[in-house]
Amino acid sequence: MASSFITKEVESRIRQSPEHLFEVFLEIHEPINKEPPEILVKYPDDFSDPILKTAANFAYPCQIPPDDQSEHFTFVILDSTGTLFRFGYCRRSNRESTCLCLISYYPWFEIFYNILNDLSQIINSKSTTEVETFLSSLYNHKLLSSKEFHNNSGRETIEITSLSSVYTYSRPDLRKLPSTLSNRNFSVLFSCLGPDNMLRLFSHLLFERRILFISSKLFHLTACACGCLHLINPMHWQNIFLPILPESMTWTAQCSAPYIIGIHSSLYSKLNRNELGDVVIVNIDNRTIESQYNDLNLFPKQLVRQMRKDIQQSSQLAGDHLARVFLRTLAFVIGNYASGFVEKNDKLDFDRDVYLKQYHGSDLYNFMSSIVNTQMFEQLSRYRTHVKFTHETEMDEFDIEVRNLEQSKQTRANKKIYKILEKAANPLIEQVQNKAERLQTAINKAGQKVVSEASAVKTNMTSFDINDVIRRKVEESIESNHLALPQSNHSGTLTSSSSRSTTPGLDPSKANSLIDFDTDENLLLPSPIMLDVVQVPSVAEPSRSSPKIDSKIKQLQSELQYKVQIFDGKRIDPREEYGEEQTEIKTLVQQFDPLNESSAVLFRSDINVADRHPSLNEHIPTNCVNNVLRSIQTTYGTNTRMNPRTTHPVQHASHLSLAADFDPLVAPEASLYPSFQSTETHGSNLIDFN
Repeated sequence: MASSFITKEVESRIRQSPEHLFEVFLEIHEPINKEPPEILVKYPDDFSDPILKTAANFAYPCQIPPDDQSEHFTFVILDSTGTLFRFGYCRRSNRESTCLCLISYYPWFEIFYNILNDLSQIINSKSTTEVETFLSSLYNHKLLSSKEFHNNSGRETIEITSLSSVYTYSRPDLRKLPSTLSNRNFSVLFSCLGPDNMLRLFSHLLFERRILFISSKLFHLTACACGCLHLINPMHWQNIFLPILPESMTWTAQCSAPYIIGIHSSLYSKLNRNELGDVVIVNIDNRTIESQYNDLNLFPKQLVRQMRKDIQQSSQLAGDHLARVFLRTLAFVIGNYASGFVEKNDKLDFDRDVYLKQYHGSDLYNFMSSIVNTQMFEQLSRYRTHVKFTHETEMDEFDIEVRNLEQSKQTRANKKIYKILEKAANPLIEQVQNKAERLQTAINKAGQKVVSEASAVKTNMTSFDINDVIRRKVEESIESNHLALPQSNHSGTLTSSSSRSTTPGLDPSKANSLIDFDTDENLLLPSPIMLDVVQVPSVAEPSRSSPKIDSKIKQLQSELQYKVQIFDGKRIDPREEYGEEQTEIKTLVQQFDPLNESSAVLFRSDINVADRHPSLNEHIPTNCVNNVLRSIQTTYGTNTRMNPRTTHPVQHASHLSLAADFDPLVAPEASLYPSFQSTETHGSNLIDFN
C-alpha cells in the first residue's frame, strides 16, 4: 500500500475548523396526506444546497404517531465531497406540527440539543426578531482555533445573545473519552444493550460487518448508532453511516458494503428479511443481537475475559471508565502499528505484510489479518504514518494507553525474568543457607561445649590443689593395696610394727571400691604400670583341663572371700593361713600365667618381708583378690579356649634393678620413702596384688 497525503480531517471524516458554528437552521412542517415535508423557516435565507430536500426527508423519516412524546434525534448526510459528515440535529414536539433542525459539521450532540430547546422557547414566546437575533449571534460566533482551545486546557464558553437574554454553552473537548454521565449517546447505548451485547457489537464493528439498528424510538436509534462509534476509538468508521434511514432510502439496507444504519421498527417490518443477507440486526427494544457471525470467539480468550470483568466494574464507576475499556483493548490489539512502518523512496510508508510478519505461525494471525484489511485500520495507519513523517505528533488518549501498556508489559516481563532468575537461584541459595545453618549449629554446639567445659575446669581449678591430691592418692594407694605383714625381731619372734598408717578407717560399704584398677577414665589415677618382662620363646605344653582350674579358682575365691569377711582387724600371717595352698597357687600361676603381656604382674619371691614398708601390716584388699581371680577365670574359664603357654621364672639377678623401677611396692624416689630398700630375699612367695 502506497502511503498518500492524508489529514486528520479526512481520516476522522470530521471537519476540523468550519467557518460557522452551524450551516443552516430549518423549521420543517410534518408531511400531510403523504406529501413531502415542507420547509417553513430557513436561516440564512441565501443558503442553497441540494441537501435541503434530503434534510427534510430525514427530519420525518417515517409516520410517527401524534401521541408520541417529544424527542431529539440526529441524522447524518455527506457534504459535497462525499467524504465529510454533516450532522442534522432535530427536535420534534408532539404539541407542534413542526420539527426544528440545525445542520452542522460539529459532532456536538448535547450542545445542539440544548440550543434547539432554547430556540424552541424563543419561537413560542418571543417575536420573530428575537429568533433572528439569536440565530444571527449563533451563526456568526467565532470559536477558538484548535490550537488555542487546546492551550486553554480544552475549555471555552460559547455566549449567544438575544434581545432579552444571554445563553451560554460549554464547548466539548473531543480529545477526551466519553463519559456515561455526560455523553448522552454513550450512556443510552450502555443502558439499552448491556455489557454482553456491547462486547458482541464491538467485535462486529471491528470486522466491519453490516449492522442494522432497529427501534421504535428515533432517539434510541441515534444514540446507539452514534454511540457505538466511541467503541472503535481511535479508529473512525469509513463506510456507510446513517443513524436514521428515511423511508425513501430503505433500499440502502440491502447494500453489500459495510454500514451502520438505524431504521424505525415500522419500516423494518416492511423489509424482506431474506433480501438483507448476512446483516447483523441489533434490536434495541428487545435488547438482542442476531448475527450469523461469531466474531467474539476470534478474540483472544484472556482479552475477552478481561473486557467482561472491566465492563461489569464500569457500571459502578463514573467517568470514562467504560470507554477506556475498549480503548485499552484496541491499544493491545493495534497499538504496535508502528512495526509496519517502512521507508520507501525517502518516504515513510506502512506495509501490511511487514506488519503481519510478526504474527506468522501465531494463533493471532487470522485475527490480525482481518483487522489489518479493514478500511478503518488502513486510514488510521495512513494518517499515523503521515503524522510520524511530518513530526506533527500530538499525544492523545490512545497514545497514552499504548505507552501505559508497553510499560505494563515491560514491568511484567521484568517480574517474569526476576521470578525465573529467583527460581533458578533458589536451589543454590537454599543449599548455601542449609549448609550455613548446619555449620552455625555445629559451631554453636561446639562453642557451648567449650564454654561448658571451660566453666567446669575453671570451677574445679579454683578448689583443686594438685600437690595435695597427688600426695593423698599415693598414700591411699600404698596403704590400701598392701598386705599387713608381721616383722621379725632378733629373736626370730614375729612382732608387729608400732607404726600405723594414718589412713582414715574404711567404710564397710565402700571397702571394695577404693581404687578401681579397671577404670580408664579416672584422671586422678596414675598411668597404667607396664612391666618390661623379657619374653622367651614359649614351648607349648600339654593342655590341662579347664574344669579343674575353674573348680580350684572358685574354691580359693570362696575361701579367701570368707577369710576377708570374718577378718576383725587382728594380725594374720598370710603364710600361716595359706601355707598349704601357696605351693599349688604358685604352680597354677606359673603354668597358666593369667595376665597378658601388656599388663603383666611380677610374682615376687625375692623381697624380704622384714624390709617391706610398715603400711603393709594392713588388711588384705578384697578387690585385689577378686580382680586377680576374675582375670584368671575370664582368660582360662570354661567359656574361653585354653591357650596355654610356658611361664618362665623372673631373672632376679639380671633384672633386679629393672623390676625395682616398676615395682609399685618400691618407692620410685628414695627421698619420698627413705626407709624402703630393695634387697634380695627368699621370703614369702605371695602374689603382689596391686
